[in-house]
This record gives sequence, structure tokens and C-alpha cells, in this order.
Amino acid sequence: MDLGIKGKRALVMGSSYGMGNGVARALAAEGVDIVLTARNQETLDAEATDMSDKFGVRVEAKACDLLKSGDLENLLDFAYDKMGGIDIQFNNCGGPPRLLPSEADEKLWHDWFDVIVMSAVKATGAALPGMKENGWGRVLTMTSSNVYNAAITNVLSSSFRMALVGWSKALCKEVAKDGITVNCLVPGRIYTDRVKAGDEVRAKHLGITPEEARKQMIKSAPMGRDGTVEEMGAVAVMLCGNPAGYINGSVIRADGGRVGVNF
Repeated sequence: MDLGIKGKRALVMGSSYGMGNGVARALAAEGVDIVLTARNQETLDAEATDMSDKFGVRVEAKACDLLKSGDLENLLDFAYDKMGGIDIQFNNCGGPPRLLPSEADEKLWHDWFDVIVMSAVKATGAALPGMKENGWGRVLTMTSSNVYNAAITNVLSSSFRMALVGWSKALCKEVAKDGITVNCLVPGRIYTDRVKAGDEVRAKHLGITPEEARKQMIKSAPMGRDGTVEEMGAVAVMLCGNPAGYINGSVIRADGGRVGVNF
């Protein structure tokens, strides 16, 4: 299927590794030019070279630490200077520390609101004028399964990912007539370093090894396995394509059936 996105320009946040990297590679494979960003410039440069060589697209890279004042603004200036505009905005960032509600202090609430919520709002806001002018755009935001099942030991992520869903659902109605879709992705257990870290925390609480913790999680999964970044990337690319132009304001799960949803 021709997705009709060859030659489009994408800013993929948190794209040096993990799910963000999988999405960037999947988009590049469809002929999309990419701006990569994460915190480590050396890693980004290596990824940019490899991706450009492998897929024959233009790939730019700019380090950005969302906890540092001014870094996001510098990234957006860089992206627009290099690409001239952004057609596909993929919002994604690393996860906050795993804490109980009673353990999160006020500074952490402020800091991670900026990282998770305001980075998406600002980056998308910068992309929208060009999308409106062209009559086409895709905004896709990574959330987590916490939007359905709030995790007691991950209060910051649970709270702010839910905020992203509310923002996306409101924004989609404002920009729909401009040819822009706004959707959210909900990953299940996609085997990344973040999931490994979660297994380690779970293992510590249960008094078992991380490998035992992972086996328990896999055993409880309907498909009997974790998902892959490639599978996540495929879902993201589908939502960015022209054939998905009528999917708007949706929260799409790629979780192997793990997340229970009560209606």
C-alpha cells in the first residue's frame, strides 16, 4: 500500500533509541525526511548517518534535554531551519521516575509537566501553521497504558499521559477541517530499556530477579510475548499515512490485548 507520505518531513521526539527510534526508522523507510532528537548528540549523529544510508532520506539530528530551559526552543528553530517545516509531529519523551503519589514533590510535578505535556503542546504549536497552510498534517503523541489503568507506582506518568489524551481530543476538533489529524498511541509492553527498568523495579518489590519478573509479565500476556519497537513503528506509520486520513481524535492501542478497557 502506498501511504502517500514520501517526501514529507517529520520531527520525531525521543528518537535515539526505543519506540521513538522505531517510529523514526519506520517513517524513513516510507521516504519521510526526519529530524531526530534526544539528549545525546553523539548517539543521534550515528543514528542519523545509519538511517540516511539505509533509507536514502534526509536525516538531521539535534540534541535536546527537555529539562533544560531553552533546549526545546533551540530544537524547533533547528528543525525549521533545516527542513523548512514539519508535516508529521511525533510527540514522545522518556518516562519520569516511578513514584507513589505521596513520593512526588512539587518540583517533580512542575518539571515533568513541562517535559511530558508542554513539550508536546509547544512542538505541535510550532508545526501547525505550516500544516494548515499545506492543508495536510499528522500529530501523533505517545502515551502509555497508564491512561487506562493508572499505576500507583507511576503517578507522574499516569497523570500527564492522561492530560495528553485530553489535549489531543480537543485539538483534533479544532484542526480537522485543515486536513490535520491528531491521535494518541498507547503501547503495551514493548520490549525497550524502559520496560527492562520497570521489570527491575517490580522485581525489587517482589523479591525476585528481573528475569523472573519479566517471565511473570509475559505469562500473563494474551499473546504470550512482549511487543517490538518495529510493531509499534508500523502502527505509527499507518496512522501518518493518507489512507488513515479519517482516523482522528483516537487513542490507538498496540498492546497485544493486554490492556483491559471498561466501557
